[in-house]
Amino acid sequence: MKTTVLGSIALLTALQLGAQTFDNSTLNGDYGFVHFSVDVSLAGTAAGATNTGGLITFNGAGGYTIDGRRGAGANALSPVQSTGTYLVQSNGFVTLTNPLAGGEQLNARIGAGASAVLGASTENPGDFRDVFIAIKSPEGAVDNAVLSGSYAGGSFGLPNGSDTGAMSSLLLFEADGQGGFSSFVAEGHQSDRQDDPLTQPITPATYAINANGSGTLSAGNSASLFSGTRDIFVSATGDMAVGYSTEPGGRDIFVAVRRLSGETTDATFTGDFWLVDFLYDGPTPDSTPFYTSAIGALRSGGTGVVSLAQRVFDAFRFDLSAINSYGLSNDSTGFFRAVAEPGVRDFAVGASGSLSLSAEPAQAAPPPNAFISASVNQGVAGFNRHGVTFGVRLAQPSGDGVSIAPLGVLNAASFAPATNPISPGELISIFGSNLAAARADAATVPLSTTLGNVSVAVNGVDAPLLVVTPNQINLQVPFAATGDEATITVTNDGVASNVVEVPLARTSPGIFSIQQTGFGPGVITDANFRLINEQNPASAGQTVIIFLTGMGPVNPPFPDGAAGPVNPLSRTVDPSTLVLFANIPGTIIFSGAAPNFVGLYQINVTLPSNLAPGPAVPIAILTQEAFADFVDIAVGF
Repeated sequence: MKTTVLGSIALLTALQLGAQTFDNSTLNGDYGFVHFSVDVSLAGTAAGATNTGGLITFNGAGGYTIDGRRGAGANALSPVQSTGTYLVQSNGFVTLTNPLAGGEQLNARIGAGASAVLGASTENPGDFRDVFIAIKSPEGAVDNAVLSGSYAGGSFGLPNGSDTGAMSSLLLFEADGQGGFSSFVAEGHQSDRQDDPLTQPITPATYAINANGSGTLSAGNSASLFSGTRDIFVSATGDMAVGYSTEPGGRDIFVAVRRLSGETTDATFTGDFWLVDFLYDGPTPDSTPFYTSAIGALRSGGTGVVSLAQRVFDAFRFDLSAINSYGLSNDSTGFFRAVAEPGVRDFAVGASGSLSLSAEPAQAAPPPNAFISASVNQGVAGFNRHGVTFGVRLAQPSGDGVSIAPLGVLNAASFAPATNPISPGELISIFGSNLAAARADAATVPLSTTLGNVSVAVNGVDAPLLVVTPNQINLQVPFAATGDEATITVTNDGVASNVVEVPLARTSPGIFSIQQTGFGPGVITDANFRLINEQNPASAGQTVIIFLTGMGPVNPPFPDGAAGPVNPLSRTVDPSTLVLFANIPGTIIFSGAAPNFVGLYQINVTLPSNLAPGPAVPIAILTQEAFADFVDIAVGF
């Protein structure tokens, strides 16, 4: 438990798209965009909706202009021209003046190759939820031929800005490259039709693409889920498209990807992706309606499970880290759900040609570079969740010399992908190149802030070091780290690295896993410190000990790099900590610094007496501003 978990965390791998760093010059030129926003009432319902679409032109120096159209509520579109500013960080995070609310900011991300920009207003006070999707416009002239082949899309709409008619659909269509569709089908549901499953052919359907990648899509009026005329914007390869309704009262957003040409399996979906969510959960007898917008990332290893990290905004803001299940059939479509549901089709991968992978070895099958998911469930009547999720592959920016990978600062227990914050007192892993001359391990406690001629500053404060290697450093975040962002710098033998910015929060829990992957069976013991597993399962009503990091400040406080005290014990101060077993809260007996360990926390918790047995019962840690749901526990009778 000591060295193997805390000192030797396995190195994660991801698709590298060549060494690069991000700055304002990364965004340069025209993008076709749609920005969809809903004003939310105190009751959680829509008080109105707005969509804006058109061309956004980035000047490469921190400024942009917009030339487009905007519609609100039941009104028709009207022209809109505006200007704004943006700032690109080295990790591909972007702050962008909100095109709908100039005094506020979008929290955005840049896809690999600057192919797309995804954003949501997760950091602002206010009563609106939104989603922003921009697709890089072609730099040369294109025509109808750019849109050809098999596509999957997701759409979400609020006719006249009211959620009484909320609708979402998965769209499957075949574009012929000449302005027509050989087939076009919507699968989805509408709240004003009891949210029962609908499958609707869309006829007639045509399109026309201009030289700059903008165009129109006409979906006729045969289908209630997706009809009328839309402005659309396609990428240079035709692999991605985004659009919105131009009809009076047509408040919606639409995004699509060209599906992969070969057969697909779960193993096809690999790599790291940025994503945005926009969701509406309708009212039930036990809950009020609510809207959610989110920006984040996912990591997929091609095994049917992905790890997610998102900044979420619904009634309040919180950081979510969790696992999701997916399954792909041989046509690039499948399911993307919290739990595996093979009978559902709400997900598709594609856009194999949207990036240049010339720096990569030849691959038998090009990987997907984007995905969509629509909140539909064709097998269940009354399914009341609506929405759309869109993701694009992220680049792994890197540099020369002593270099921190800008997306390589991770929770040392969960390895939750970028967007997941770090927190005071947390154990983190930093990945990069030339971080140290050779491996060196801490030999004494309290930990030193210098190890092997290496030091790491977090917001200017030197951090205690556990292990340094040329490609990875494990350390404890100083308890003094505060604010919304942390800057991290490594100094190796007097040579300073690049400065990397990462989100910072008071808590960012991650439970250690037995497999050291971040998910699967957690490092959890019984009261005698025997590991819980299928051979030694826990039982309902039993008290277990969960080992984790990222639980934030403790009381009484103790110095950075020191082991957790024994007498008195130092307890966490978060007022809202819960441990959920299959969504049932356990009874917390102790939550605090693990005695005699550095940076390690433990939670002693009694399992619910009514907990059903199972080999992999999910565990979630809930704090005032975070939700972590990565690992599981074996529970017997």
